[in-house]
Amino acid sequence: MLVAPKRSWEDAYSVISPQITADGNHEWPFDPSFPIEVRFFRFGGRNRIRMNRHDYSELLFLVSGELTWQIQDRQIVQKAGDLIVIGSTLYHRPWGSPSLLENAVVLYFLPELIQHGDATGEAQEYLMPFCIQDAAFPHVIPARTGLPLRTLDLMKKIQAELPAITNLSRLSVKTYLKMILMSLVNYYSDYQSTQEVLAHRQESIRRLQPLFQLLEGHYQEVISIQDAAGTVGMSTSHFRRFFKKVTGQSFITYLNHFRIAKAQQLLVSTGKSIVEISQEVGFCDQSYFGLVFRQLVHMTPLQYRKNAQDLPGSHLLPNEEPPAPFAQQRPLQPSQGKIIEAKRPDRTFWPRSSVDSHV
Repeated sequence: MLVAPKRSWEDAYSVISPQITADGNHEWPFDPSFPIEVRFFRFGGRNRIRMNRHDYSELLFLVSGELTWQIQDRQIVQKAGDLIVIGSTLYHRPWGSPSLLENAVVLYFLPELIQHGDATGEAQEYLMPFCIQDAAFPHVIPARTGLPLRTLDLMKKIQAELPAITNLSRLSVKTYLKMILMSLVNYYSDYQSTQEVLAHRQESIRRLQPLFQLLEGHYQEVISIQDAAGTVGMSTSHFRRFFKKVTGQSFITYLNHFRIAKAQQLLVSTGKSIVEISQEVGFCDQSYFGLVFRQLVHMTPLQYRKNAQDLPGSHLLPNEEPPAPFAQQRPLQPSQGKIIEAKRPDRTFWPRSSVDSHV
């Protein structure tokens, strides 16, 4: 009987947060010639990733625990065994329990991996579930459907081929990815939406680009609502509504998250005083800086720095066992008109698989 080998779960906050730009874009460092990645992330604890979007498509299988997602202005719960599907233009962020840790397997890929060389338009059909994500889109695919576990198995097969250097390994990865995408197309086949949703959202983000450039270069300075609205040529009232609709946050909330993320980096990477850091990231009042920091990070700046010093070096958690494999899982079956749900809190989803022998 094969037993899943030891893996390293990476702290999601430490990996992702430094890669988020002023416009909230998460820039993943793909291999440009073959842009796909599978990673094993650990969420939870007190640090929360700030709202972000990305140019890639994202699938996340939750192995253990429970994540709450903010997607634009919605909050969605993902439980162990569920799969979540995130497109390229939605501002979002997950968070877990402050006292527990949640493990997840993520798949990132850029659309051009599927689109390259496609002259028939077939690639767009594969990508349809990522292009029709409107305000009511059902992002979470429940464990009981059986689709998340099948997707996880294919994600592990993709991971086993990476880095895909040979033509055969690249063909294998594309085949596994297309199998995943075809399953998603079938799952969402009855969902009514159009690709105009994606085009409209992309145009809205482009309209805010001058403001994001202002933030990146001048976040240390006072930036008022009036300044922000003027930068994108809107009235203040229209700007408030527009910005909240596009990013899922008010402008002030977005700006505070951005500044606090900069402060967190400085607390870890420099020996500057709290006063210096608060001023450097745009807070004239140290007391207000401390208040906002505690609200967003759930600890004081000094505690944050001390915690970072107590955990030196890497965000990797080496040689940790993955969640214990569980018995063969089957989709939950309806009984007398009701869905039978297993108890969730301590549930982990890590099926035994031949793939585990070489992951």
